Parts: sequence; structure tokens; C-alpha cells
Amino acid sequence: MNIQAQKAIIIEQIKQVNDVNLINAIKNMLDYAFKKEQESFDIPEAHQRLVLERFDKVRKSPSRLLDWDDAKKTLKC
Repeated sequence: MNIQAQKAIIIEQIKQVNDVNLINAIKNMLDYAFKKEQESFDIPEAHQRLVLERFDKVRKSPSRLLDWDDAKKTLKC
């Protein structure tokens, strides 16, 4: 069964529910899921600026980049 069919079944079941506590519990779960979904896509502006600043530094001075194999040798295990 695809996700759209599952949603349709759940919606029909919710329409038949009269228990206020169950309705509130479902609403709380949906609110929580929506907040979590938003968090996963929201990148703070400060982080975005930091990445863009680093890109600019590399563009201006590509020699500052290290070869990955050379960098691995300097890492402690």
C-alpha cells in the first residue's frame, strides 16, 4: 500500500474518532513531527555565512587546500 492510500485510511479513521484525548494526542504527534521536519531543513544563517566565508577563502587561495592523502598522514588514530 502506498503512502497516499495509508494517509487516506488514517484520515477516514480520525474522522470517526470522538475521544478528545485521542484527538489531542494525534494533534501533538503531528505538531512534533512538523517541528522535527522543519528543524532538519533549517540551517542557521550563521552556519551558512561560515560556509560561504570558507568557500571564498578557498577561491581566493586554492593553495591552502591539502591533498587528502597528505592530510590523512597527519591525523592521529
